[in-house]
Amino acid sequence: MAKHRARSSSCQKGSSMLLFNRKLKAIRKFKSGPVALALCLGLGLALSGCQVRPLYSGTTMSGQTLSADLSSIEIVPAKSRLEQELRNNLIFAFNGGAEQGIPAYRLDMKVTSSTSDLDIESGTGLAKTSRTRLTVTYQLIRLADKEVATTGSSFFTASFAQSTQRYANERALLDAENRVAEQVANDIHLRLSAFFAAGT
Repeated sequence: MAKHRARSSSCQKGSSMLLFNRKLKAIRKFKSGPVALALCLGLGLALSGCQVRPLYSGTTMSGQTLSADLSSIEIVPAKSRLEQELRNNLIFAFNGGAEQGIPAYRLDMKVTSSTSDLDIESGTGLAKTSRTRLTVTYQLIRLADKEVATTGSSFFTASFAQSTQRYANERALLDAENRVAEQVANDIHLRLSAFFAAGT
């Protein structure tokens, strides 16, 4: 999976002070009313934007790089084809598919999936469109003390067209399941990246 490095949100001191002075003069001019309130809010947002910590900064709160933290996650074995697809996507997201070193965390997941018909053809009673849904709740366990470091959940749905051909329907369902597994894996990857970056 290609990763895009987030840009730093830091501001130069001179430019932020100039912005502060300009907005302060504008607030004094209007003194009160909705215009002054809007300028106050804009000033607060402008200053707070300078304090944002980039997600993909050099090191995380643990003192390691984000890639080192993610690659230290051990993922529990899969129990079904869909779980294996999810696991494969997570492994690639965490360490690019490379061989894992000594794990520091274990990712426990509860995976549920369902498929339902959306559009029923009149006369035949056959479905024209169906939808599959994948829901995952997870716990990240710190192996050093067996404590839960963080928890979360993610879900995604994908629709697919049905036909009168059985093989085509099976292939369409398989593709939809692969899509939901990839999207849920992406979401969990982002959530855990944010956890390691913030430390909470």
